[in-house]
Amino acid sequence: MMKTTLDILGNHRVQGILVVPKGQKIPRFDKRIEVFFAGHPLPDEQGMRAGERVISLAQSMRANELMVCLISGGASAMLPAPPSSIPLRDKTFVTSRLVRSKATIREINTVRRHLSRIKGGRLAEMCHASTIVSFIMSDVTGNPLSDIASGPTAPDPTTYRDAVEVLRKHGLWENTPRSVKSYLGRGLEGKLPETPKTGSHIFRRVHNFIIADSHIACAGAKRAIESRRIPASIVSSTIDMDAKCMGKLLASIAADKRRLGEQGALIFGGETTVDVHGDGLGGRNQEAALWAVEDVSGLDGVAIAAMGTDGIDGNSNAAGAIIDGHSSKRADRKKLDMNRFLARNDSFRFFKRMNDSLMTGRTGTNVGDIYLVISV
Repeated sequence: MMKTTLDILGNHRVQGILVVPKGQKIPRFDKRIEVFFAGHPLPDEQGMRAGERVISLAQSMRANELMVCLISGGASAMLPAPPSSIPLRDKTFVTSRLVRSKATIREINTVRRHLSRIKGGRLAEMCHASTIVSFIMSDVTGNPLSDIASGPTAPDPTTYRDAVEVLRKHGLWENTPRSVKSYLGRGLEGKLPETPKTGSHIFRRVHNFIIADSHIACAGAKRAIESRRIPASIVSSTIDMDAKCMGKLLASIAADKRRLGEQGALIFGGETTVDVHGDGLGGRNQEAALWAVEDVSGLDGVAIAAMGTDGIDGNSNAAGAIIDGHSSKRADRKKLDMNRFLARNDSFRFFKRMNDSLMTGRTGTNVGDIYLVISV
């Protein structure tokens, strides 16, 4: 389809840049499309090179040209473009500590936007094209344009002061690299231009469209379940809570079979957070499932599944995990102490040894997470 589209454009100047996660399989593209395989969730040198090419291309565009962007979750990490005074290793360090803290995705992106030459509307700001169209796949609850990929073509509602306050709030400011402190300090003093805000003339030529999100994914899950003649309902597609709380919530719903009936499924979408304090492998979905194991112990005919729509959960290669009322006893027989795995944030190794990991491989789409409670 990409080649056909380019052929239709004929002799018009066409250039494109595709940035995907390392390990992602992609079809062969037209030679005018440059492909970069970048790091995620932490930025790397390949992503840095991609960021520089995006800036170069955007700045070279003429007033009679059209810029089309396809933006998805994950681009905040895969398209780093820190100011020249901030080494990539310093930005990576700050990002790593934020991801491992209790900071919400909105707080993390507040900092990211103010340590970037692309994010927070700055891609639109630097581009001279008369029209900018962005098709956006949202992985953020509520679809705030400024937080999806940190909003390269959207107004930024936050400031340098907000970014500093996020780092202070989570106890990260004192150990923040000097280059980052200095840069944000200059922003606080008004020595650096702020990211463009709502009402700026820059966005008169920008058209942002949400083309996929958590609700669409939940609707797809509902259709798939109902195709197997199991009644299904979407409870919410905007879940936003701690993974432990999510696991406990799913377990409490599973225990109340009156909500499910003799056969049925409840679907939840959104995204949870994890307070990372160990050095294990896993992610928010497997962690939520692990927190639910003990609370559903002994229940018959009920299963819980938690999975990421991108097929990769945290720093593991699993999409998520599935549990039922017999998981706890099976873990005991294998001499697996759930509390020890939780203490290390090592949910992936727990479920791998249980043979209960959900392995899909990278899907190429990131629109948040899906949680299921199923009675069969």
